[in-house]
Amino acid sequence: MNFLVVNPWIYDFAAYDFWLKPLGLLYISEVLTYLGHSVTFIDLLNRHDDDLISKYPPKDKKYGTGKFYNEGVEKPDILKNIPRKFKRYGLPLKLFESKLEAIKKQNKVDAILVGITLTYWYYGGEKTIEILRNIFHSTPIFLGGIYSTLYTKHAEDNFSKFGVNISPGTGMSPLKTVLEALNEDITKLDNFNWFEEIDLTYDFYDSYLTYVVLVSSVGCPFHCTYCVTPKMWKFQYRSIDKIINNIECILKKRPYVKDIVFFDDAFLLRKDIKELLKYLSKFDVRYHLPNGIHARRVDDEIALLLKKANFKTIKLGYESYDFNIQKGTGFKVTNNDLVKAVTCLKNAGFDMNDVYAYVLVNLPSQNKNDVIQAVDFCHSLGIKVNLNEFTPIPGTVEYEELVKKNAISSNIDPLLLNNTIIPYWSSFGLSIGDIEEVKRYTKAKYTN
Repeated sequence: MNFLVVNPWIYDFAAYDFWLKPLGLLYISEVLTYLGHSVTFIDLLNRHDDDLISKYPPKDKKYGTGKFYNEGVEKPDILKNIPRKFKRYGLPLKLFESKLEAIKKQNKVDAILVGITLTYWYYGGEKTIEILRNIFHSTPIFLGGIYSTLYTKHAEDNFSKFGVNISPGTGMSPLKTVLEALNEDITKLDNFNWFEEIDLTYDFYDSYLTYVVLVSSVGCPFHCTYCVTPKMWKFQYRSIDKIINNIECILKKRPYVKDIVFFDDAFLLRKDIKELLKYLSKFDVRYHLPNGIHARRVDDEIALLLKKANFKTIKLGYESYDFNIQKGTGFKVTNNDLVKAVTCLKNAGFDMNDVYAYVLVNLPSQNKNDVIQAVDFCHSLGIKVNLNEFTPIPGTVEYEELVKKNAISSNIDPLLLNNTIIPYWSSFGLSIGDIEEVKRYTKAKYTN
């Protein structure tokens, strides 16, 4: 069969390409190819799309990151009162339409797959599917991704007007749903260890790539109260030889790639992490860990191995200065853990400009002094801070508690749970004034 796979636009108040690649859709596309199907892939967030850069050359910044092309758009009614500009991030509308018209002329498309990651990005998926349906009037469209999994009923209701089939779940579950609906054979997927056997080749990109994103593990054994990952994935990691072979194949085809990003939720928690780091050091690339590694697992040997392998961006999961919040949200890190991890990284020779700690902002019942103390603490250690604004996610302890307290409704529109706008309407956390004060304080702290 001929599949069209589309990574949708982002509609938001802010977005930046911090190594964003649609890993779920890429894996699905790889498996479809493995099964003998044909895949045409459109990534609307590809800043280096050949048709885009001819008119709007991208300006790459540190380690291959950069700004998306964007255009101002009208806000949906529910966001009308938010005093910020709303934008569409990704390829221009007319360029997307021209690509679709060309595909329609070339081949019959048997089915279209779209995936939405962040739940409050569903509006971008809706606008993407609206265009798809205008051009492919009767082609089956399937919608998967984290949004469809966590908000299945909302997705079914919201996308029914386009005749979209909702395919929730992780791993091979949504793909099986798609293939069964298309009366395709799925026996090859029975007992198929897709994560071990399937490489992310990046062959679906014809354009130049400034970086590639991989995952060496999925899931996480911790159960933090604000995180849904353990409920969605069983923690497992890919064998070292498969990871190394995957990298070798990518670099053979794209020897210019100098930045490889691991988007694991628990990169350091595999038992053979030291062996993996030793193997990774054979490649002449820079590695990055943007998802927040577990500070408690960083010791002198790990730090030295990370340095030898040429890891650059290191982001440490820290979350809060307050011991009670640390304990209450999962107890994966303490202040002493952070001190030890930073000391080891310093001793290994890391550039502290590349070392950050994630600090959560706007947790329910959190006060601004806790955030300021966390910023001061990180600054005293000589590392930078990433302020990470809290988002309530269905299936997490924090979300359920907010529903019980009637702080949010169980059927709340996911658009309202965009972390950048929660302080404008909610009463469970910090005010927008407090948030802005904390941001100004942090900026000033690292400017002086």
